[in-house]
Amino acid sequence: MNNKGSFKDEGSFGKKFKNFFKEKGFYIAIVVGLCVLAAGAVYFSTNQILTVPEQPNQAREDGMEDNLDDFNGIGLDFTDKEDNIGENALLDDIGTNYADDGPYAGLDDESFDEVTDIDETTEVPTENDTDSVPQTSSLEEEAKASSGNVDASLNDNSATEDVVLAIVRPAFIAPVNGKVQAEYSMDKLVFSPTFNEWRTHSGTDIAAPRGEVVRAVGDGVILEIKNDPRYGFTVVIDHKNGYKSLYANLASDKTIQVGQEVKQGDPIGSVGATAIFESAEPTHLHFELYKENKLVNPADYIDLEK
Repeated sequence: MNNKGSFKDEGSFGKKFKNFFKEKGFYIAIVVGLCVLAAGAVYFSTNQILTVPEQPNQAREDGMEDNLDDFNGIGLDFTDKEDNIGENALLDDIGTNYADDGPYAGLDDESFDEVTDIDETTEVPTENDTDSVPQTSSLEEEAKASSGNVDASLNDNSATEDVVLAIVRPAFIAPVNGKVQAEYSMDKLVFSPTFNEWRTHSGTDIAAPRGEVVRAVGDGVILEIKNDPRYGFTVVIDHKNGYKSLYANLASDKTIQVGQEVKQGDPIGSVGATAIFESAEPTHLHFELYKENKLVNPADYIDLEK
C-alpha cells in the first residue's frame, strides 16, 4: 500500500493530550489566572512593606524649616532666639524649664548666689515688728484723712449755714410804719391799677405818706443805689447773712452812699413817687426781700400791719 506512512494511531500520545485539553482546558486556564493574580498581589504587598513612607513629623519639621528660611529672608531670625532660650533657661531640681523672665532675670551665678545668700544675723522684720518699718502708707492715709476732714468740715459748715438760714428767722423790723397796700404775689396774679391788668407782684407795698422816713430792716452794708426805670429811686442793703433788702419808690436822697454800713433802724431815705410801674397807686414803699438771691415773701420774715 502507498499510504503506509500516513497511518495514524488513534491511541497516540498527541491525541490523548489534545482530548485532555478539550475536556480540562477551561479549568486549567482559571487555575493559571488565579495563580497569576496571587503572585501579583504578593509582589505589590512586598514592595509596599519594604518601602519606608515619609514620617508626618519629619514633613512638619521640613515645612517649619522652610518657613523659618522664608522669615530669615525678610530679616527675622528665630534660630538665635531658640538657642538663647535653651542657654538662659533655669532648671529646678526636678528638671522643669523656666524662662529667663522672672525676678532674677539677667543675674549670673555669682550675683544669684549673692541674692539668695542671706546672713543669719540679719534681722528680717516681721508682722509684729512695726517700729523698724517706715509707715509711709499710714502717713499718706493720715494726710488723706486730714484733707477729707477739712473738706467734710467745710461742707458741714456750709450745710450748717444753710440750715441756720432756713430755720432761724432774722430779727428784721418793718421798714416803714403803715399797712400793707399790695401783698407779695409771684405765684398768682393781682390787679395792677397802673396797667389796668392782672400781673405778678415781686414785693410788698406798704402804704405811707410822701416824705415818711424809711429805715433799714437790719444791720448791713449799702450794696447798691440806683434809679430803676420801673420802680424809681432804689436802695439795696446786703445784710451779710444770705439776705438782701430792697427799698423802691423812694425820694431821691444824697445822704447815703454805696459801701456805707448801717444799723437796724437807721434811716436810708424817704417815701417818694418815682415808681412808674406803680404810679397810679397811692404813695407807698415798694419793699422786696431776697434770700440767697431769690425772692421771698417779706411777710414770712417781718411782722407787717395788715
